[in-house]
Amino acid sequence: MASINDALPQPNYKLAKKLSRSPALNRAMLAVLFSLIACMRPASGMQPCPSESELFSRAKIVVEARAKSFSISESGLLVDGEIPTRMIRTDLEIKRVIKGSFSAKEATLYGSPLLPGPVRELAVMATIFGFGNEDTFEMELSRHQLTDGFAAFSLSDCIYYKFADFASGRN
Repeated sequence: MASINDALPQPNYKLAKKLSRSPALNRAMLAVLFSLIACMRPASGMQPCPSESELFSRAKIVVEARAKSFSISESGLLVDGEIPTRMIRTDLEIKRVIKGSFSAKEATLYGSPLLPGPVRELAVMATIFGFGNEDTFEMELSRHQLTDGFAAFSLSDCIYYKFADFASGRN
């Protein structure tokens, strides 16, 4: 009489070995790992951001704004290696300047989905854009000089922002 193990299907080790070498599968596993990291709160080894009042006092430009759009997509940057190039882009409509001087009526902020920042809040605010007075918030415009003549507003570091309780998840 044959053993029960002989009747069971045998694992295909060659297929498993082939899949483990697949660049597409490796990229998918890396994307899952990065999304898990992005959803985690800062760990004890990370330096926490200063308090809200200290961030406000350090800020050079703070505006009251509305999020016209929010997107996470490929940046278009040409990068060697397997570094993720996805970026967050948020277009703001400036309602008024709270601190500093800023004459433009619009601003675009860029950031990385992997670093701390108000990603979830901005996505909520972009969703309710145009529904009334509840769609405004306070945001620091943190200018970062990248090269001579090229700068961008960043949202991927400890910057000042203040959202309504419903957008930030506070009750």
